[in-house]
Amino acid sequence: MGDLLRLAVGPRRGLRRATSALTWYERGVALEAVDPPGAIAAYRRALAGRPDLADAHCNLGRLLHDGGDLAAAEACYRQARELAPRVGLYAFNLGVALEDAGRADEAVDQYEQALVLEPAFADAHYNLARLIELAARGRGDDVLLRRALRHLHAYRRLARASA
Repeated sequence: MGDLLRLAVGPRRGLRRATSALTWYERGVALEAVDPPGAIAAYRRALAGRPDLADAHCNLGRLLHDGGDLAAAEACYRQARELAPRVGLYAFNLGVALEDAGRADEAVDQYEQALVLEPAFADAHYNLARLIELAARGRGDDVLLRRALRHLHAYRRLARASA
């Protein structure tokens, strides 16, 4: 789907041509930093034409998340995960949305899934370490605290390696 343009020249006179979903997706990417509402609209147009574009669902989710619409962001991240279940970023973003919604246990599950998919995902190690540490301190659980420390060490090692 897309904006319809009239072609006024040649044998196709009067026919309409739609802007492709991938073009709308690319517009969304280009607009994110300068016009988030425009980017949101572009991603929605892309998804109207190609509901299978997992990256568009993820990017739309991130913009909605940034705008405070956690429920809509969660739905977008879940759709991206369903379409591309082997992408760790989608699990990570869903984890962040769940954490922001106060659902820490579900967020831990998503961060763990992100790490199964991408073991070197530094930010997933960090967020997981933080949430596990909070749970460990609340329960007085030293075993859980050591698990949090392992993730923190992994985060530091990966952060140093990428610097």
